[in-house]
Amino acid sequence: MGVARAPDWVLNGEPEPPVLWAVVHLDEADLEIAQLWHDAAEAALGPLIRPAGAPRFRRHHGGRHGMRVRRRSWADMMHPSLESAYAIWGYGDERPHGPVEDVRLGASRNYGSYLKLDLSTRLLEPSVMPALADAVIGVVRQIGDRIDPGYGEVAGRVRLGPSTDLDHALRRDDEDSLRDSHRHLRGYGWVTVCPAAVAAALGGAAAMRAGGAFTEVVELATGGLLLRATRTTFDYDDAAVRRVFEALRPVLPPGLPRQPRYETLPYLVLEDAVTADPAPPAG
Repeated sequence: MGVARAPDWVLNGEPEPPVLWAVVHLDEADLEIAQLWHDAAEAALGPLIRPAGAPRFRRHHGGRHGMRVRRRSWADMMHPSLESAYAIWGYGDERPHGPVEDVRLGASRNYGSYLKLDLSTRLLEPSVMPALADAVIGVVRQIGDRIDPGYGEVAGRVRLGPSTDLDHALRRDDEDSLRDSHRHLRGYGWVTVCPAAVAAALGGAAAMRAGGAFTEVVELATGGLLLRATRTTFDYDDAAVRRVFEALRPVLPPGLPRQPRYETLPYLVLEDAVTADPAPPAG
């Protein structure tokens, strides 16, 4: 068996490349939407893995318990015995041929009926970030135009599991957060996707555009909103985080968020959205 080749950025002693991660949480495990997530991601991100003239990239599909998942029926993950699927697209141990190292795609059930769709990609050429950001947001938008999401986010860091950063900081129960998602927004980030009921409570697209916190406000076909704070994650600084928090404060859950002991959550305002009480200094 051959020895796996380390990525070029590791071999050259360079910092880890930036990551772009997207997640959409749905209230039901819809097979067609799960397949759309796969196909839309491949169409949008495939050209960034494989530029014109480059060899075909490798595809590895699988699921929980080692079950294989066919590419063209990736929604087989909805089978009760599987419940999750993943795909990894890239060149494996070979040197990447494009500005993106690989794309990792996932879909999984949570608490029976809920569906989490996520993708992450590692960018090797930072100059391509605007194009990558547009591509990833386009994938998320296709889902939001087809089905009203419980929550969605695009960020420059990966979060595992069904919880959001805000859930973690508030110590909210995952299932309670999922169930409450059409009343309270589960979190916020560089790109935030609000369900229709939350969008209405905010005053809709016109109110969000007038507030000035977002560079892009998209009204989804299902009634929700896709809110983009800055052009790319590179521009998403503390001031931008504050603007997003203030704009979304009316629909955020009550409670005082705190930094966890063993994890840093850099893109949260540590204040109660309802009372505006700040968290005490860490000690």
